[in-house]
Amino acid sequence: MKNNLFIKILLSIFLIYSLLGFFLIPYIAKDQIIKNLDNLLIYKSKLEKISFNPYTLNLKLYGFSLSNNNEKLIGFKSFEVDFSLFKSIHEHHISFKKVDLIKPYVNIVQNENGNINLASIMKPQEEKTEEKSTNEKSSIPLFEITKIQILDGDFLFTQIFNSKKTTTKIHNFNYTFYNLGTLKNSLASHSLNTIINKDTKLFIEGGLRLIPFKMYGKIELKNLHANEYLGYSKDLLNFTIDNPTLNLKLGYKLDTTKDIELYIDKANLELKDLNIVKDKETLAGLKSLELKDLNFDYTKQKISIENIDLNKLFANISSNKNNILNIDNLINTEPSIEKKEKTTNKPWLVDLNSFTINNSYFSYDDLKNKTTVDAKNINVLLKKLSIVNNNITIDESTVGTKNIKINNNSDNTKIEAKNIEINLHKFLKDKDKIKLSSVDIPDSYTSIVLGKNENGKEKAVKEEINTNNEKSNTYLDIGPINIKNGQLLFEDRTLKAPFKTNITKLNGNLSELNSKSSKPTQLKLIGKIDEYGYTKITGIVNLDDIKILTDVNLIFKNIAMKSFTPYSDEFVGRDIKQGKLNLNLHYNITESNLKAQNSVIIDKIELGKLIDKNKGSNLPLELGIALLEDSDGIIDIDLPISGNLDDPQFSIAPIIWKVFRNLIIKSVASPFSLLASILGVNPEEMKKVEFVYGESNLIDSEKESLNNIAKVFAKRPSLALKVEPAYDNIKDKIALQDIRLEELISKKSESIKDGDKYLLALESIYNGGISLQELKEKSMVKQNDKVILDKTSYISKIKALMLPKIDITKEELENLANSRISSIKKYLLEQHKITDNRLFIIPEIKVLDNKKAKYVEFPLAIDIKKK
Repeated sequence: MKNNLFIKILLSIFLIYSLLGFFLIPYIAKDQIIKNLDNLLIYKSKLEKISFNPYTLNLKLYGFSLSNNNEKLIGFKSFEVDFSLFKSIHEHHISFKKVDLIKPYVNIVQNENGNINLASIMKPQEEKTEEKSTNEKSSIPLFEITKIQILDGDFLFTQIFNSKKTTTKIHNFNYTFYNLGTLKNSLASHSLNTIINKDTKLFIEGGLRLIPFKMYGKIELKNLHANEYLGYSKDLLNFTIDNPTLNLKLGYKLDTTKDIELYIDKANLELKDLNIVKDKETLAGLKSLELKDLNFDYTKQKISIENIDLNKLFANISSNKNNILNIDNLINTEPSIEKKEKTTNKPWLVDLNSFTINNSYFSYDDLKNKTTVDAKNINVLLKKLSIVNNNITIDESTVGTKNIKINNNSDNTKIEAKNIEINLHKFLKDKDKIKLSSVDIPDSYTSIVLGKNENGKEKAVKEEINTNNEKSNTYLDIGPINIKNGQLLFEDRTLKAPFKTNITKLNGNLSELNSKSSKPTQLKLIGKIDEYGYTKITGIVNLDDIKILTDVNLIFKNIAMKSFTPYSDEFVGRDIKQGKLNLNLHYNITESNLKAQNSVIIDKIELGKLIDKNKGSNLPLELGIALLEDSDGIIDIDLPISGNLDDPQFSIAPIIWKVFRNLIIKSVASPFSLLASILGVNPEEMKKVEFVYGESNLIDSEKESLNNIAKVFAKRPSLALKVEPAYDNIKDKIALQDIRLEELISKKSESIKDGDKYLLALESIYNGGISLQELKEKSMVKQNDKVILDKTSYISKIKALMLPKIDITKEELENLANSRISSIKKYLLEQHKITDNRLFIIPEIKVLDNKKAKYVEFPLAIDIKKK
């Protein structure tokens, strides 16, 4: 009986326990949960059912949701907790077999005011203060959950901005933990995979420990579309992006045992097809960005990166007429308030093994100044970059572009460079110091084109003069800059006919550039000009300010002058047929004062046709060249100039042209002064040839002038002598009359045998109006108390009456002038081999009337010989 009673009691307890556990407890629990939630929350909660197994201590909740006006905010399909009672008792800690959350759902909405819907789901509660003993310490109980699963979750986050919604949806959310707990040396594993929006995938796996908190593992993010998240920052960003994709993969470790220790291991990031768009204009972008093997150590404050690659990076920048850039205000920033930041004693260290920019493009359009810049196929390579605080070191770097164009449309100046590659060695930035051990620029090509102004007139440009003499604190120390096999093309289209010259095989270097050293920079460049020309540039330069100290020597040798026709056309209206130019230019600048020596050697220059009569008539260039050109066809002149570079009116090129022009004018205006200086004689000894009145023979004293002319003609083979025939209308006529009378007397005297033949002949041919007896009476003189005939006076009186009766024609006087010319020509030909092509006779005969002159003067002039 007692046994039956005991069995009945046990059966009754079992039945009551089962009824309470399976039915009553779930019913009461469901009712209480709903009531408590409704008391706490402003939104309506719903729970479909609860099941509980009192024997396995397994609890399940089904169909929970929290809604607002039929909008579901929070919910799940089921939530299951499986408690391990016997394990808990045996191992003295709370133990669960599993915790499962199936299809959880959360819907978070942020309105235009920034309020989040779930932040205000609680009903207002009365504040209750609880006194706690200061000796009480909160502690987490020991527990262990063998397996936790969150399966097939959906999470929505929506932001409303300007009545537009931006939503991020996390779905197919699965997160699993194994052996999660607070036991000593407990180490859990976890694994998460989910899909974000359409096709972004997130994977996380690794291990973790709760006490002390440690977490490690790997994270992988695939196919993230950044444009899906711009809607969250519309009040911050003034641009949109197309549809770039981002991939990220990294290892991580977080340890809070002592301090916070955070490690990121071998992070790899890839960004593709980024385009930044503002006002329907693409401003910048790139084809891809790849970051490889980033390692981050928060404790040691160290970042190391194996490689960063930017492929097809581009930027299209412009500024309007108000100097406002199109990239201004891309981000709305509030005025910053300066805050004093505490600086850490330990600096961050960043090491980057390699940084590259490949096949990139840059353009800039300045609408105000009408200037454009286009650079294509830009490539940058940095090797072994290290950053410690503000100190930067780069072992090797290369910056290059296949093509860069700079156009100034206001004056049509164009600069183009091709195949530019700059190699920088051992770059160091240490606080205010920048150091480069050396710079190499190999195989570069540069083109400079000066174009015509649109309106054909030069525009006045006001230059703002900066009176701030403060110098930068930055200290530059740049090693030699080496130029190898460079090419420079210069074209001047401001002229009627464009001028073009090409410098190739340009090699040389600039020595160390040190802003703290008093030693100036040394310059040496050697190159080839056009086909056969040569150039060499050497000297020293203070690159901080060339006005302080510059001493440069420029040599240009064997330059074909035909290429300078555009300039000769512009300035003198003539083209240049042939010739070679050699220049040796020395410029010394000290404290803004310029002293320059310009040695110009022109070899066998030959001018061509007259292009512009107005310009060509202003300057007797051919005669100037002939005066300056020696027997070898060489013109060797020095053009010294000086001035102050701070004088706004001072300009080197116009001064050189003015000096050259004045030299030509002076040479032509005073050719004998120039020619006499060659021989070291008095120019007055070369300007004229004198003849005795009535005679055409060259007297010995005048041969000196012609000899000097001949000597200088040997040194100036292009010159010719210009002579103007002349006679004196009075003195030459009298001289010819006297010569004619003497000839008559001489002829008559031949027939007289005895007596004073000369006097008898004169008396016999006398035909004057006064009788000879009367002339004798007038010629009688008293001598020694005797009256005798003064034959000299008598003869003079006869001649005086006869000479006017002798007729000398104009033709005879002109023949006399021409005979004198013949004497000059004969002497120059026979004695000095000067032919007719170097002797110009002016056809018109000049009639002189110089009462004070003692001789007939033939003025000489210099001209160009006939070809």
